[in-house]
Amino acid sequence: MSIKDTAQSIIKSINEGDTLTTISLGADDFRADSVKIASVLLNKKLGGIYVTTSRPSSHIINELEEAKADLSDLYFVDLVSMTVGGTTGDPRTLYVESPTMLESILLNISLLERRLKAKRRFVMFDSVNGLSIYSEPKVLREFINVLGNSMRIREIYSMLLTVKEQTDEDLGSALKLLSDKVIGE
Repeated sequence: MSIKDTAQSIIKSINEGDTLTTISLGADDFRADSVKIASVLLNKKLGGIYVTTSRPSSHIINELEEAKADLSDLYFVDLVSMTVGGTTGDPRTLYVESPTMLESILLNISLLERRLKAKRRFVMFDSVNGLSIYSEPKVLREFINVLGNSMRIREIYSMLLTVKEQTDEDLGSALKLLSDKVIGE
């Protein structure tokens, strides 16, 4: 499935009222495709929270700016920068000390949600696989369940991006069970 088809499937999913979608992307184009997906949503005037688990938010911001995306209603929860000593001064970004602090992720999403201006909103995890490096499978499944259902109650469209080649059967099954739609299987 091309990234254009994937983006169209996401927009259709939003328009149909889905609230949680798992999006499986190939490893070779994962970085570029995740930026394209965020750009499409921002250009459709959705406000969003981008949770970075695979790269520092400063890099993603640069790539979104290069793609000419409207970043005026986009915020970040950065799980990478503090861990690796990256830049931590961007005012639209909340930094989590460690990717193991799953409760902090939920708290920071809630804090940033209040800043969003758009009526239609999204939360995008740029790699659930990134979280699986730091958390036991059972803890990660519990976190995904709490996240998915809390976003569902708040009517915020949530996307859990996975790297197709790195998603084991247990994680894939848990995501399928929770998701309204799975794109890119």
